Amino acid sequence: MSIPHFFIDQPIEAQVGKSLEFVLPKFVSDHLHTLRVRAGEQIVLVDFEGHGWHLTLNSPVDKKDQLLCAEVIGELSSKRKTDLTLIQGISATDRMDQTVRQVTELAVAKIIPLQSERSTVRLDKNSKEKKLERWKRVARGAAEQSGQLHEPTIHMPISLDQVLASLSDYDLVLLFWEELGGCSISEAFDSYRSRFNNENLSKAAPQKVAIFVGPEGGFSKSEAELVLASGAHAVSIGETILRTETAAVVASALTLYQLGGLGAGNAGNNDGQI
Repeated sequence: MSIPHFFIDQPIEAQVGKSLEFVLPKFVSDHLHTLRVRAGEQIVLVDFEGHGWHLTLNSPVDKKDQLLCAEVIGELSSKRKTDLTLIQGISATDRMDQTVRQVTELAVAKIIPLQSERSTVRLDKNSKEKKLERWKRVARGAAEQSGQLHEPTIHMPISLDQVLASLSDYDLVLLFWEELGGCSISEAFDSYRSRFNNENLSKAAPQKVAIFVGPEGGFSKSEAELVLASGAHAVSIGETILRTETAAVVASALTLYQLGGLGAGNAGNNDGQI
């Protein structure tokens, strides 16, 4: 069984080798009781700043006052290893939930839900807020389950014009569009690196990357042309047509690998054609 892992929306003042007393939120206390976590067992708490603390319980959490008494046995690194933003065309509820859950497990840093022409779901202001809260809950659960120190930032659903206005913040933008063959992901990264060669070592590899994945039915031709005109690279992930929730996971995983995530090590030395 994996060590129970929880995000806490407040700071935790702790020190390795010292005791910690902390009043837990009710949902965490209830979960620990459901899991029957006892004295001597371990948990991980992560505060809102991404500081993780590895704890050994001195006693079961008091169900009435939710007081945690534990020994701090380790501090976990809070630095993100990769910075990938998924710009996802909003899909049907179950598919969008699945997308958010699975790319969170991969450690995507940010998710921007895009109201695309072919999105089957249309959201007004009230429903956007409700969807955002739902996606945040889904992401938190996935981040806890996968033992991460960061939840992805999830943006309020926005239009393509709004997304395009923010693309200058990224070193590299990739468009996954099944109607245009495009290059491989590794070729897009190689193209970026070749622009800088040895002129600017700080940009020998992109640090901040955004990828576009369409909803059911993909992006329209006009949408794709606007994204490409903004400087994005058209890329391919194979000859088969993937469901949107599958495409988001595959595109995120392959891009994260190029960035040095998912066990890739040094991204700049990755010579495989992906």
